[in-house]
Amino acid sequence: MHPSASRSRHVIYIMLLLVIAASLALSAAMERTANTIRRNETPLLTVIIPQLRYLGDFESALLRYQLAFDKRYTESITPDRFRFLERMGRSELDSTLGQLRPSLGDGPELGVLRDGTLRIVAMAPEFERLVGADTDAKADAHSEAARRLLVTMNDDVKALRTQVDAMQLRVQEALYDNGTLAGRSISSITALIHIFDVLAVLTGLFLLYHVRARVRVEDELKHLAGHDPLTGLPHRRAFEARLHTLAAQPASSGRHAVVLGTIDRFSRIIGGFGHAFGDRVMVGLAVRLRLAAERSGGEVFRLDGANFAILYRVGCDSVEFELALAGLREEVRNPYDCEGHEIFTTLSLGAASYPLHGQSPQALLRHADAALQAARKAGGDSLVTYGPELTAQTGERLDMEALLRHAIERDELELHYQPQQGLRDGRLVGFEALLRWRRMGQLISPADFIPMAEESGLIVPIGKWVIEEGCRQAAEWHRETGQAVQVAINISPRQFAAPGFLAHLESVLAATGVEPSSIELEITESVMVENAEMAIALLQRLRGLGLKLAIDDFGTGYSSLAYLSRFPIHKLKIDQSFVRNMHTVSEQSTIVQATISLGHSLGLTVIAEGVETEQQRTMLAAWRCDEIQGYCYARPLPAAMARRFIEDGLQLQAA
Repeated sequence: MHPSASRSRHVIYIMLLLVIAASLALSAAMERTANTIRRNETPLLTVIIPQLRYLGDFESALLRYQLAFDKRYTESITPDRFRFLERMGRSELDSTLGQLRPSLGDGPELGVLRDGTLRIVAMAPEFERLVGADTDAKADAHSEAARRLLVTMNDDVKALRTQVDAMQLRVQEALYDNGTLAGRSISSITALIHIFDVLAVLTGLFLLYHVRARVRVEDELKHLAGHDPLTGLPHRRAFEARLHTLAAQPASSGRHAVVLGTIDRFSRIIGGFGHAFGDRVMVGLAVRLRLAAERSGGEVFRLDGANFAILYRVGCDSVEFELALAGLREEVRNPYDCEGHEIFTTLSLGAASYPLHGQSPQALLRHADAALQAARKAGGDSLVTYGPELTAQTGERLDMEALLRHAIERDELELHYQPQQGLRDGRLVGFEALLRWRRMGQLISPADFIPMAEESGLIVPIGKWVIEEGCRQAAEWHRETGQAVQVAINISPRQFAAPGFLAHLESVLAATGVEPSSIELEITESVMVENAEMAIALLQRLRGLGLKLAIDDFGTGYSSLAYLSRFPIHKLKIDQSFVRNMHTVSEQSTIVQATISLGHSLGLTVIAEGVETEQQRTMLAAWRCDEIQGYCYARPLPAAMARRFIEDGLQLQAA
């Protein structure tokens, strides 16, 4: 998992835990606050509020009594009522009031005013019994003693009213305090709810962002699951899935053409400018391929490396297909400018038709690949359409590769030695060891199995055998003839770059006891493709062992002039493609002369291979070429015949 995704997931877990913890804390706080309010409201509802209601009723009754007493005070008091009041005395009145006070909590109605003059028209039975008055005495109390008694009673009523007011104040304060506490509790709950809402909103926003990011990542992963990450084109699995859909299409959809292609010599671009540069070139070429193919209704897929596949909705034998492929190849041939470098590329293409050449994806891919290999074998920049003969060739190639893997253990490999002649004195200067494969008594052409060995990697163990056999033979000739004979051994780029190459060579030199100066290693210019600095360092170590070094097939590579002065080599070998027609093609003769002059200016020996006529030999001698190799001097010889060739040369020298 990506570190950022892991951190994001941890943040989500933390925020969810915070929201859960906050919700639990909020619930607990609300429950606690509700219990507090409930405890505080219970006495309020059961005692204080009913008491407040009773106090109001009692206050109303006191007010009515006070008004009645005031009114009555101004009226006359009858003698009978006055005498009654005198008899009661002050102590009895106090006792009466004391008996009334306990009932104030129940709010007794002491009197009722029935008319608008505030006259007392009725009294409570208890009060009427205590005062000993009858109905007629209400209007007869006019004595001074009665007025004093009323004044005293009025004062008591006022004192009682003061107590009632104090009780009302306490009840109101209790209500206010309880309301303040409830308000604070509600405010705290509201604050907690706001905090919880903010936390929930933040968590929701983060989850929304994460969900959108996850959806984007899933969309990208879904896209990558079917597309090449570098070019954005559908990849091999998508191509195979697309081929499976062909069988499900109706017959009316017609035929299809499956085309496999590779960019020729793309490794040169990587070797010259690096993998990052190669990736940028690949992206640009992929865009070109896609646009060119889509103009003809094609679908482009990137298989791997520099290999592509294109699916057209036409047959391989149609005019539309030919026009589509011609446009595709022309588009790729156009120079591609990348970071100031002009890059030229070509395509090798192999095509197979559906359903003519196969109805299953496996058969189509196998036949298209056979056609592609034929196009590459033809030199590239070509289109080959599948035919039955290609299957036979492919089968034979696979069989040959299987047999070649056992050639060493079956002792089927052998070396032939082609003599090399010095042009100044005509003497033998050495041999080039040439690999041969004898299968069932028949020699198989090196052109048939050397490329296959290079491609399959078998060239590395085979190359080791060639080094061992060549060194052994050179040491044997030296012991038998007393003459140090130089043997040139070809080293393939893959063998040169293989791990342990130098160690193996050192062990062979030690085991055979051959003079290192008798062994000449021929390398091609392509060894500098991947890592020129490493190649130069290795060549210097080889030269330090006393070995001779030569550049083989000089002039056919690319960048040799850039490194030629830095390579610790002894000899240049002019490729036979320049020698073959140099007497008829002036450009090739010019190249040969220039190569000879270049080699001499660098202090190198120059040898020309493929010299087959006396005319060629004469021309090379005139141009001061040092050595030649070819049928004009001698054909490749088995080891025994090469030994006799050495002995004959020694006898001629003695004569």
